[in-house]
Amino acid sequence: MKAFRRTDRVASLLKETLSELLLFSVRDPRVQGVVVTRVHVTADLALCRVYVRTLREGAARAEVMDGLRACAGFLRHEVGARVRLLRTPRLEFFHDDLPEQVAAVEALIEKVRREDGSS
Repeated sequence: MKAFRRTDRVASLLKETLSELLLFSVRDPRVQGVVVTRVHVTADLALCRVYVRTLREGAARAEVMDGLRACAGFLRHEVGARVRLLRTPRLEFFHDDLPEQVAAVEALIEKVRREDGSS
């Protein structure tokens, strides 16, 4: 079993902390129902890329991302107070489109299988 690198441990801790903060501490209605799916931390721990999912689509999704950017300072401050790090990383938020990408690849694989089977 591979030992976790420090960045992996920090990313896991930040994901848990941010999820809790978004659920219980952020009052902005634009970010209600947001779920943190992945967190990536740079090797120097200066930047934290937070990937989120929401059920909203289109313009409403853009509104959610605006809400997250608006509360990034509050979230960074709270993370700094809860997580013991020398320097609190800057937070950047992204919509997690990985499930859609996986579904598209699976559909392509299935299409190729069907075509090979019919030949």
